[in-house]
Amino acid sequence: MNDSWYFAYGSNLSKGRKQERTGLIRRAVRARLRNHRLAFNKEASGGGVYANVVPEEGSEVWGVIYLCNPTAMTQLDRHEGVMGGHYVKVSVTVELEDGSLCDAETYIAGEDYIVSEGTPDDWYLDFILTGAIQHELPEDYIADIKRLAGK
Repeated sequence: MNDSWYFAYGSNLSKGRKQERTGLIRRAVRARLRNHRLAFNKEASGGGVYANVVPEEGSEVWGVIYLCNPTAMTQLDRHEGVMGGHYVKVSVTVELEDGSLCDAETYIAGEDYIVSEGTPDDWYLDFILTGAIQHELPEDYIADIKRLAGK
C-alpha cells in the first residue's frame, strides 16, 4: 500500500494531537474543501459535539492535508471510531493554495451519530484553534470557527 493524504479539519489540526495519534508528521499542507461547511454536529461520547463537514454549495472548510503511511491511516481509523460507525472515511478532492487539486481521505460523521448542531467543549475546541493557528489558516476562517462554537 502507498502513502495517502489525510484532510484534517477538526481536532487533528493540532500538530500535537496528530503526532500523539500517528507519530511524526512528515508533511503538512494547507488546503480547503469547497462546497462544504464546518458543523459541530457529531455526537461526542459523554455528551457534547465534535466537528464534522457537511455539504453546502458555496461554502468552504479550511484544514490541512497530512501525508500518511498505511499504518498512520489505520491508527486514525481507530481513533475516529470507523469500526463503530462514529466516523466514515471518504475520499475528497481539496484545493491547495496554488489552485491545484489533491485527492485526500477525510472523516465525516456516521449517520447514527449526527445530532443537532451545538457548542463543543472548550478542551476540544482548543485543539482545533491551536491547529488552525499552527497551520496559519486564514484569520477570517479562524474567527468563523469561534463564532460557530459560540465563542
